[in-house]
Amino acid sequence: MTEPKPTVKELDERLFAMLREGRRIFEVAADVLLSGGDPSVVREDVYRSDQGINQMERELRRRLVVHGSVFGVSALPGALVLMSLVKDAERIGDYSKNVFELASLGVRFAEGPRRRELVERKVAVSALLGRVVEVLARHDEAGAAGLLADSQEISRRCDAEVADLIRGVHDRNPSGEVLLLRYLKRISNHVGNVASSVVVPVDQLDFRPGVPDSEQ
Repeated sequence: MTEPKPTVKELDERLFAMLREGRRIFEVAADVLLSGGDPSVVREDVYRSDQGINQMERELRRRLVVHGSVFGVSALPGALVLMSLVKDAERIGDYSKNVFELASLGVRFAEGPRRRELVERKVAVSALLGRVVEVLARHDEAGAAGLLADSQEISRRCDAEVADLIRGVHDRNPSGEVLLLRYLKRISNHVGNVASSVVVPVDQLDFRPGVPDSEQ
């Protein structure tokens, strides 16, 4: 059977579907971790969703090959951008699964101000995931620039909190919180990478001037 010839709009919609599913599974994973819920209740959903995102990535790549073979060199810039963004979307799913695995390992956060702060950080990251689809769909340069700034701020705050936790390690074992903050940072950074496609040329994807490599 001949592979259907996908349009640019269809390719974009598949990327948006990956990002939407990444956001959904991130919320499921982070909610069970931060609420102290039973991980077994959502385990199947998390792993099935992660596999689904991986399948969408492979399918989109196949369709990009077909798209390139049909439209030739003129399709190359867009295909390169989408190839990069698809990997970011896939990594968002992976890090969301990592968040869930913290709950499976027994990581719990006691009720109090710190847990409320982590919930607020989770809400902020989820909001980034929601905004990035809108930014891409409208090719909104101003929205992308704002999203990038917010992503970098979340990344900076996560790094600062990790440093504080490590300095205070003699007081308690912060390993679960450190890992959660690192995963939140990485998800935020991948969202920023996706948004950057609206405002930077292909050769600058994943690279943000003025941001240290360790923060990208």
